[in-house]
Amino acid sequence: MTLYGAQVPELGPRQRDILRAVIREYIATAQPVASNSLVRRYGLGVSSATVRNELALLEDLGLLTHPHTSAGRVPTDLGYRYFIESLMADPGLRPDEQLTVSHQFQQAQRDSAEWLRLAASILARLTVEASIVTPPAATRSALRHVEAVPISERRILLVAVLEGGAVQQQLVELRDPIGVDALRALSRRLVDEYRGADAVRLHDAMEQETGVARDVLATLAIVLEEHDTVRAQDVYYDGIQNILAQPEFFQSERIRDMLGLLEDRTRFAELLPPALGDGEIHVAIGSEHRLEPLRGCSVIFGRYGDRSGVIGYVGVVGPTRMDYARSIGAVRYVGALMSDLVRVVEGN
Repeated sequence: MTLYGAQVPELGPRQRDILRAVIREYIATAQPVASNSLVRRYGLGVSSATVRNELALLEDLGLLTHPHTSAGRVPTDLGYRYFIESLMADPGLRPDEQLTVSHQFQQAQRDSAEWLRLAASILARLTVEASIVTPPAATRSALRHVEAVPISERRILLVAVLEGGAVQQQLVELRDPIGVDALRALSRRLVDEYRGADAVRLHDAMEQETGVARDVLATLAIVLEEHDTVRAQDVYYDGIQNILAQPEFFQSERIRDMLGLLEDRTRFAELLPPALGDGEIHVAIGSEHRLEPLRGCSVIFGRYGDRSGVIGYVGVVGPTRMDYARSIGAVRYVGALMSDLVRVVEGN
């Protein structure tokens, strides 16, 4: 089989059992795993000498390695990848956990910010990792509805509802006066003609408009551009303390680099998977990352949203020694609940 460019032969049943046992033990203890521990704790039905031979073979295949100061083995990034693809139990939360999480979302206020904070908190608690949640939005902010409210003949309050439910308000000073009836008609026309338009389309449309309509479109384009800028900086985190408690991150410089990357809004988009379908989960392990500060980490992301293209991401980040089945199950379940909420808000 091919895993991220590496050719790995199919393992025999005993090798699979031993590799699974090493990874489970290392995830639980963060200590290199010796053959005696495997024989004692996992009932492999073979001698320590046989296990040592198999461990050496798994190391030759690049699935395990061992620190210079220890006879025990630890998984490599390729070993974790093999585990996820071939050995891991079906990921998922227990029914009682699903019921508790679902109830928490049902009790939350109908406010997108509250849902995002709750999703981040729940993911951090379930996985004991750091969680990352982005707001639901179109790839570029798009207009859903607009209402122009008269303040005076030359001043209006522009209320724009964007795809994803965000509401933006802006006072507009007009060059030409306009009456209430004409303003109402203009609002209806703009909704009919420009629903779903992004800032680029509105800028282009300005060339075809004059007077008040041109002023309104110019303002709407600015509103959408500013919302895109702010949204890129609007990310919810929780559970950073979970990472700080992991032995892998006792080195202050290492954790500082990783946290610096998470907080760098200009680079955050590089963390997100470029293409991810509904219900799919993206897992990047250690050396699979493009970003150096994450080379000792694993990142799991799921997408949530609706069919109109309003999407967000939920995910966790932690050491490569993480409980992948539980983390994948938690990300998938919370993402599904967030998709349900988006569909309710969007009316789909």
